[in-house]
Amino acid sequence: MGSPEKKLMQLCAAPMHGVGTVLAVDGDGSCRVATAQGELRVSLAASCLLAPEAGNVVWLAGDLAQGMYVTAVLERGEAPASSRVVLPAGAVLESADGAMTLKAQRLTLAGEQLAVQGKRAAFAIDKVTGVGREVTWSFGRVKLIADMLESFADRVSQFSRWSQRTVAGMDQVRATQVDYRAEQMMQLHAGNLVADAQNLVKLDGEQIHMG
Repeated sequence: MGSPEKKLMQLCAAPMHGVGTVLAVDGDGSCRVATAQGELRVSLAASCLLAPEAGNVVWLAGDLAQGMYVTAVLERGEAPASSRVVLPAGAVLESADGAMTLKAQRLTLAGEQLAVQGKRAAFAIDKVTGVGREVTWSFGRVKLIADMLESFADRVSQFSRWSQRTVAGMDQVRATQVDYRAEQMMQLHAGNLVADAQNLVKLDGEQIHMG
């Protein structure tokens, strides 16, 4: 290899670093960056998690033989509407001491599937609003404590092997039709029992005991 070719290879392999301005970001994540040496096409370093955008001032490192990389975003330019932190597939955020806090004025979790796993969970929320198509819960025991509980549904179906309810005050049901059926026995007991019908009262049975 002649001397000029050797010098060219040494020049290409020499480490380079400097500042550039992102002109455009391609679909594969590579960038076109304007530098003092001219326009370069560079890749995004694995350690650069903040995704660069057009107009950002970035720090470049590498060489011409192996390629140049954006290692950090130095300035965002005009205030962006949002900033994207891009992680590779299968990424895991892990805290060495076992504690991690995500804090923001507004926090949004979005994804095709969302899974939360843990032995214990605690929520302290002033107001919760949920919108969805279908919910399935499976718990060994559920305990709900509230000052006021309201539910609205077109249809409610409940199935249980055993049910008990205690109401300290008035228990009131208003419906167009009410149908209570017991396979074995139904008992109504009260200090005073009033049965009132506008048109018809009917009692039917093999034996009817009054008094």
